[in-house]
Amino acid sequence: MTDGFRILVVDDDKESLALLTNMLRAEGYEVRPADNGQVALASAAVSPPQLILLDIRMPDMDGFEVCRRLKAPENTRDIPIIFITAAREVEERVQGLRLGAVDFINKLFRPEEILARVRTHLELGRLRADLEKKVAQRTAQLRAANERLQEELAQRRLAEQALRESEERFRSLADTAPVGIWVTNPDKLASFYNKRALTFTGWTMEQLVGNRWTELVHPEDRDDVCSAFHAAVAAQRAFRTECRMRRSDGQYRWVLNTGIPRFVERVYVGHIGTIIDTTDLKLNHEQILAAEKLESLGALAAGIAHDFNNMLGAIFGESDVALLETTSNSPGRENIERIKAVAVRASEIVRLLMAYAGDTDVAKEVVDLSRIVDEMIHLLRGSVSEKTVLHANLAKHLLVRANATQIRQVVLNLIKNAEESLKGQGGLIAVTTERVHIGRPATAESLAGLPDGKYVRLVVSDTGCGMPPDVQARAFDPFYTTKFLGRGLGLAVVQGILRSHHGRIDIRSKQGDGSMFEILLPCADSPSEPDRAPFASHSGATDPQIVFCQ
Repeated sequence: MTDGFRILVVDDDKESLALLTNMLRAEGYEVRPADNGQVALASAAVSPPQLILLDIRMPDMDGFEVCRRLKAPENTRDIPIIFITAAREVEERVQGLRLGAVDFINKLFRPEEILARVRTHLELGRLRADLEKKVAQRTAQLRAANERLQEELAQRRLAEQALRESEERFRSLADTAPVGIWVTNPDKLASFYNKRALTFTGWTMEQLVGNRWTELVHPEDRDDVCSAFHAAVAAQRAFRTECRMRRSDGQYRWVLNTGIPRFVERVYVGHIGTIIDTTDLKLNHEQILAAEKLESLGALAAGIAHDFNNMLGAIFGESDVALLETTSNSPGRENIERIKAVAVRASEIVRLLMAYAGDTDVAKEVVDLSRIVDEMIHLLRGSVSEKTVLHANLAKHLLVRANATQIRQVVLNLIKNAEESLKGQGGLIAVTTERVHIGRPATAESLAGLPDGKYVRLVVSDTGCGMPPDVQARAFDPFYTTKFLGRGLGLAVVQGILRSHHGRIDIRSKQGDGSMFEILLPCADSPSEPDRAPFASHSGATDPQIVFCQ
């Protein structure tokens, strides 16, 4: 039922405006289209609608400015506004909510979703209007009852019954809302939560009523949230806060908490508000920023490496010519050889920078990851401390398309990093390779963000000192190191190499409890049986022995 609801649709895009207008008219709504902000303001002032669909990005006057002006006059300030947007930026959505918007619709229109949202907000508006009308009616009845003292008690009882019925209808509607809804009494104690809020917290209504909701707020945010809530109640005004709240699974989630005061016969009776989970929006925003930072650093490293490579090429060329023109006993020959040696060291740094930047020009071929790992373990046996035990558990036929030299660099860096974490005290370094599948069903070890498919998994773990959270968060930052000396490029280079191979690396570490580095690379084949080689031990004092399955 549309009940003659009037809807104002504002969009400078004629196609979008026509599409929304025709869609809503087909449902029986009275629709007034407006193609700019000025027309929308004039239309709303003459005949306020029950709902406004407002495009954010319009020339001359954008949707945010139109919203500000609509919220100023008394006759339009309470009209629900749903923003229409083609973007997904968190800042834009948060700004819209701060201005008083009740919802957002993406421009990739889904008719069912749009109609459902429109019906929900129109019904909420109708319920609010019904409540205000009933309150006015009961006020008139009470005035009449005061004039008739003999009927005062009966009239009050009727009003209380009607109010209870209205609250029941409100609670029924609130339980169908797509956001958490709460209601408080004048004494600041919560009296109602809808099903969405109860599901989020995992608590029952009896457990949440009162002020126990503060136990769900993150300890670091609790004081600010309580201060904002108490100040709003004292001033009988609206408030809006953002904080972390504990979900039913124990995880803290970022939520946007908004509340407005409720008045019955001009008497404050508490607040009503909503809880919206914004964690995913924040996470998407942070991931976009991290990706942009990584891309910028990669481009910078590639540019620097390219320029230095050109200069080193000139140094090598000039030094070679100088060596040809000097005899073996020439007094300057030793200086030229030292210059060339320094250039060789510099070229190694250039190669590291190119690897960090994800150099995609290197030749790739199908190689066996387990074979490369096996070769590197044999090569490193002499450099591992006698106190260190190196275990290997390698599956056979783990084929990947990769540059063998760069994969050796990855294995070298991870094993040496594990050895350094033991700090000469001895311990265990375990190296494992296997085949895993990401998809449905996905393995518990899979890393998020990779496409579904078959992958080769390499794990290097140790029983060393581990990493505190702050060091772990910066482990892959270029030029960051916890060592007194060093370039801090080891793990950054590993990440760059894996990025160029469409792979991923993840760290799991706890201070004092060792670290585990997990790598996933796309499979280059699909063999049926991922057989495993027996467990073998390696140390610097004994000759390593690995049984590699062919």
